[in-house]
Amino acid sequence: MKKTLLLVLLCLLFCVCAHSEESGSERLLVSENERLALYLTGDNCQIDIEDKLTGKTWSSTMNDETAEGLKIIPAQQKRITSLLAVNCTNLESGLGDVNNMALMAEKDLTSSYELIENGVRLTYYLGTYQVGVTIDILLDGASLLVRMPYTGIVEDGDFSLVSVDVLPFLFSATDTAQGFFLYPDGCGAIMEFTDFAHYREPAKLYSVYGDYQRQPTLLDMFSQEAADTLFPVFGMNRAGHGLMAIIEDGAETARISVNSSNNIIGINYLFANFQYRRSFEDKRVTTRDIKVFDKEDIKVDYQMRILFMEEDDPTYSTMALTWRDYLLEKGVVRRVETSPTVAIDLFMNAPEEGLIFDTPRTVTTLQQARDILTALNSLGVENIRASVKGWTRGGYGKTPDRFPINGAIGKDSDLKALLDTAGEIGATLSLTANFMEAKADQRGYSHRNDVVYTGNHTILTDLDETVFLLSPDVAKDKFDTFLSKASTFALGAVRLERIGQYVGYNYATNRYFTAADALNVYLAMLDEAKAALGTVETEGGNTCLLGHADFFTRVPYEDAGYQFTTTSVPFYQIALHGLVDYAGEPGNLSSDLEREVLRWVEMGYTPYFELTYDNTEELMYTDYQSLFSAQYSAWQDRVAWAAKQFTEGPLAALHDQMMTEHLRVSDTLIKVTYENGTVVYVNYASEPASIDGVTVDAMGWTAVEN
Repeated sequence: MKKTLLLVLLCLLFCVCAHSEESGSERLLVSENERLALYLTGDNCQIDIEDKLTGKTWSSTMNDETAEGLKIIPAQQKRITSLLAVNCTNLESGLGDVNNMALMAEKDLTSSYELIENGVRLTYYLGTYQVGVTIDILLDGASLLVRMPYTGIVEDGDFSLVSVDVLPFLFSATDTAQGFFLYPDGCGAIMEFTDFAHYREPAKLYSVYGDYQRQPTLLDMFSQEAADTLFPVFGMNRAGHGLMAIIEDGAETARISVNSSNNIIGINYLFANFQYRRSFEDKRVTTRDIKVFDKEDIKVDYQMRILFMEEDDPTYSTMALTWRDYLLEKGVVRRVETSPTVAIDLFMNAPEEGLIFDTPRTVTTLQQARDILTALNSLGVENIRASVKGWTRGGYGKTPDRFPINGAIGKDSDLKALLDTAGEIGATLSLTANFMEAKADQRGYSHRNDVVYTGNHTILTDLDETVFLLSPDVAKDKFDTFLSKASTFALGAVRLERIGQYVGYNYATNRYFTAADALNVYLAMLDEAKAALGTVETEGGNTCLLGHADFFTRVPYEDAGYQFTTTSVPFYQIALHGLVDYAGEPGNLSSDLEREVLRWVEMGYTPYFELTYDNTEELMYTDYQSLFSAQYSAWQDRVAWAAKQFTEGPLAALHDQMMTEHLRVSDTLIKVTYENGTVVYVNYASEPASIDGVTVDAMGWTAVEN
């Protein structure tokens, strides 16, 4: 009798398992067009996308052919087969712990789907945490749209939603796969799957458009700065097939996660993290690190577009061109219309702090600035984009900047005379100003009411409380006051510092701003400046400012140097050259100007220098000590030489030309092709190099037209 009962139970168990496996493997076609077909599978927890053009089927679960036979523990198996991973925390406990739950690992998961136009709406409810999310996945021509509407969030219990990992294993590969990840570290970075250096490296979350809490002015000298994250794009080439993702809506709050293979899960994966609550360190506890999260969630509707590359074996250049085509189609960018040869910052004055009073240290006056521009023009440097830096009362760094002009450098009539000189030689002159930050010893703002608060009700400042961030509306008010006065000088441009390096927010009760709110304020500032003056320049190159700013400075040449990165690539420059003007770091601050110029040639940068009239020893005891070599009399010949590299010969015709390919022939030899047929070869080696029948000098470049 017992044997018979046991046999019956085994048969029932087999039937249940067989039914579960069968239901999990069902494939439901939810949408189809000429290019793509979208399927729902895996108990509503997985999707497949069939690309009819390439014959490739992509899956939200890890389906890399090289993963066959890869040993993965059951818990991780559920993770790599889940459409989403939901991150929750218990706000009441206050411990800052986050539970990361993959859909298929949640034993009390309730899921449902609804067919909508061109796709499917999926609803998930994690019963253990009483948290629910909704995601829309639909086809849009040759791309896949992923939407997470805010109205689809449900929080019924003690747990609250922190963020959602979206399609975490759509972009994934093993260490034996051929290909790479592309992600927005600096100007662009790639991790090759076969590069063993990434193995067991910690995961990294890149905050799109910058980490507001870890900007350089808030960190001490021992803290590591956050990586520059200029664009909301990432991609993958796996075994000759490519994917690319663009975060279209909510990018200012989103993050991009790069994850390396390790002993637990031998898979590399890359995904977008949609954030709903930020974390902050609890300053009340000093014995250990405890994170607190926003009590109120960020009300944002996210949208991400996934593009399926048509080309075989797409490169980072291919992906950059795809993104550029996207920007042009959306009308975000257009051809540049200016043709500057060199950008010059004219540094004026900085304060040397004393026990009671500051001592102004002047290295350039407005009259001397006229002499610098005239001298450069006499050497053949034309179309100069000049900016006056350190002109404000108190000197450079005494932010927020405001009129009147610092008496140590001149007066209103001197600025007007400088503007006249600039106009006579065909130069553009701007004032560099910072309205995003405020020094503690400055007047004109409230140290309690006008500054940025974090989600744990503390003021966002540095350890010594010497630098504060201004609320976006306060920054706008300071800017409006400046613009009203600046307009009386007939300025042709303004340079706004910090505004292109990060997107802010404010949790102050009386002036709450989300990141989206703050970005709208910044864009309004740029648009007003452009309407009033004609040209707007920013420090930093965040692409959320495209179409609003005409010139970016301090655009990075490379990545932040994390161990999992194989190499940096000029993804940013390939996509945007000919559509926006940009510069890197001042050449006179480089230890090797010759190499710096080669990078300008390779990546299409505007030559950039920061100059003074007097010796910079005067600045030795100020906070502006980085300007160690800038006296124009020592640099004017080199500035003229660098400018002529871009105004004489083939490079002169490339300013408004778009790149079509950037190819790293070797570690030291680069080949860049432009749409007009010109090919530029750059050789960083100490020996000459030959390529395509062309010899390139050691530490030199050669351009071949057509």
